[in-house]
Amino acid sequence: MLFENEPDHRLFLLVSGIWEKSRRWADKQLRALNMTFPQFAALTALSQKDGITQRELAETVDTDATTVMVLCDSLEKKGWLRRQPDPNDRRVNRLVLTDSGKDAFATAYPLVRAGYEHVLGETRGNELRTAVKVLERLYRNAKELHSGKEVRGGSRKLGLRDTDRT
Repeated sequence: MLFENEPDHRLFLLVSGIWEKSRRWADKQLRALNMTFPQFAALTALSQKDGITQRELAETVDTDATTVMVLCDSLEKKGWLRRQPDPNDRRVNRLVLTDSGKDAFATAYPLVRAGYEHVLGETRGNELRTAVKVLERLYRNAKELHSGKEVRGGSRKLGLRDTDRT
């Protein structure tokens, strides 16, 4: 396989594979509850900090305002979310989980969490903290790349090692 001995390429393949397989599994579990993964992500965010704005939810689930608006519409339609006008700024709505939304999250969370636990296996403690720290740094870099920040170098994209550059 092309680049199979390149650890950086292997890292991207592994992270992508972990996400893809875990997400497919979670999607299947959530489908049985008439819930999508984005809805689950929003319920998770709101269960941790109820009363946030749509903009804050978009930042938390790392998506755009339009997608969050559609997502909130779907949650509201299911009776899992209520939009409340912000008392200090009538242009802003605060997002509040309904009792039904809290129940939906309480049902879904253990199912998804069980999958995460299976994937983590025996990875715990310092090993897990180190992995998270490295992945958070890579994620920040990926967000910069996505935002259009100029990319330095470029030899890596061709699979060239530092020793291959002239």
